[in-house]
Amino acid sequence: MALKSLVLVSLLVAAVAAPMAQALIAASTQGHTFGVVHVDVTLYCTPDGNTGPFGEATPPFPNAMVLLQCGDGSIVATATTNGFGIAYLHSDPIPLFPFFPLPESDCKLIVNTTLSTCDSSLPSTGCLQSDLMFIETFALGGFIVSSFKPTGFTFIL
Repeated sequence: MALKSLVLVSLLVAAVAAPMAQALIAASTQGHTFGVVHVDVTLYCTPDGNTGPFGEATPPFPNAMVLLQCGDGSIVATATTNGFGIAYLHSDPIPLFPFFPLPESDCKLIVNTTLSTCDSSLPSTGCLQSDLMFIETFALGGFIVSSFKPTGFTFIL
């Protein structure tokens, strides 16, 4: 049974890693030398920034500053949520080689606008943070675009 689980996990890892590796190999042969990180964020006015008990009817968190922080703490992209709590973050072009870093392990989202901004009953200190989950990688013009989404925000005091 343990061997079956190990084989299944190995297959899942390969299925997720293969599209990114294929895009990077294609990029090297087609002259793509830069990559862009793209993250779509929907933020809600709740203690953890995620949907509440009302699902999509949860009030959004407008005008929140969202930061994409990578590696040594560098901010590589910023965006402000719109009236629906949605923000789109795009990094500046990053050199692909020697190897494009994996943002899901090297980057995180930080919301540094206090929660009390959208609801005075929520904390006026702290911030929200989320790791990233890989969605896809594709070529767009002269760039390789890697798309990610938040795994789920947590409140950090």
